[in-house]
Amino acid sequence: MAITKDKKQEILKELTDLFENAKSVVFSDYKGVSVKEFGNLRSKLREKDVAYKVAKKTLIKLASEQAGFKDLPEEVLEGQVGIAFAQNDEIAAAKTLFEFSKNNKNIKLLGALMEGRTLTKEETLELAQIPGKEELLAKLVGSIKSPINGFHGVLSSLLRNFVGVVSAYKDKLEESGPETTSTKETDVKPAAEEAAPEATPATEEAASEADQTEDKPADDANPKTDASADEDKQ
Repeated sequence: MAITKDKKQEILKELTDLFENAKSVVFSDYKGVSVKEFGNLRSKLREKDVAYKVAKKTLIKLASEQAGFKDLPEEVLEGQVGIAFAQNDEIAAAKTLFEFSKNNKNIKLLGALMEGRTLTKEETLELAQIPGKEELLAKLVGSIKSPINGFHGVLSSLLRNFVGVVSAYKDKLEESGPETTSTKETDVKPAAEEAAPEATPATEEAASEADQTEDKPADDANPKTDASADEDKQ
């Protein structure tokens, strides 16, 4: 059934917008896919936020050129071409088509557009087998969590060892309590004896002078009295 010129312009504009805004574009051949299978494929792609469009090859090529993708390879337009436009995840379109093709051999990846360049069929297959965003995030969380678990184990072991050392030291103090007390009482006496002050040199000198004063003769103490007694005798 022929489509009107206005309808062609509408399809062309829609395709051009999708080419310009998609994170990646994947071309596939869907020849031989039943209507039911095609509906299942669209549903799986929508779940991954991927739009799947079917259009005439002339419109596909024109829309890609208007979006800035010049010289689109002929190999991506072989057979009955359907185009998957990934809106958020760059590998979602290729991965979903690849997974679907495992159970339906009529779906064939032809090539892709990503980051301004064209990918061959082989490169598109490699892209499809890269782990998805959710899988990569799960691996990232696991790699971050692993060192934390290891650190927690080391810290717990250190705390257990510390508590064990403190407990053992406490038990040792309780066992040696009486001996420690006896030793302290014995050590007090020497300390008290050492505290008694020793005689200083100044004290010894004062004591010596006092002894000399006591031993001095009495008649030497008053020479004037002896002289008066001699004068009276004369």
